[in-house]
Amino acid sequence: MVEQWTHNPYWQYFSGQSRFQWKAPCDASDLVHFRKRIGKEGVRKIFELSVRLHKREAVEEREVVVDTTVQDKNITFPTDTKLYRKITEQCVKIAKTEGIGIRRSYVRTIKRLIFAQRGRGHPRGHNKAVSATKKLGTISRAVGAGASAQAFLREA
Repeated sequence: MVEQWTHNPYWQYFSGQSRFQWKAPCDASDLVHFRKRIGKEGVRKIFELSVRLHKREAVEEREVVVDTTVQDKNITFPTDTKLYRKITEQCVKIAKTEGIGIRRSYVRTIKRLIFAQRGRGHPRGHNKAVSATKKLGTISRAVGAGASAQAFLREA
């Protein structure tokens, strides 16, 4: 914690500092020695004193407070493959709703290329995965450009 102090302005701000400090507030070993000296009983007494000093502020208004900063989230990193696939699917969807005809929707090709992405564990699979990503990018640009060109010609 002490090592991170000089790198994290948020910790300093929420600890009551009004300006960013480049020096550590104390030596890291000081905290260890202090904790060993006071023991569990001392920590309990400090906590009780803190609660007595901040009676109403220490009590939460709501009964349940959940800190989910460490909880697993169902969020995946947006890889190029996923973004290319989304772009292509959205362009095809918009083209259908607007009545714009496009030559190909690439539905089967995209499924095949996404499947090729799974082979990254094998040396040959890595090369196939890289080329599949490039092809997905080309397809997304082609579908997007084709749909927008059709829409432009249609308006003119």
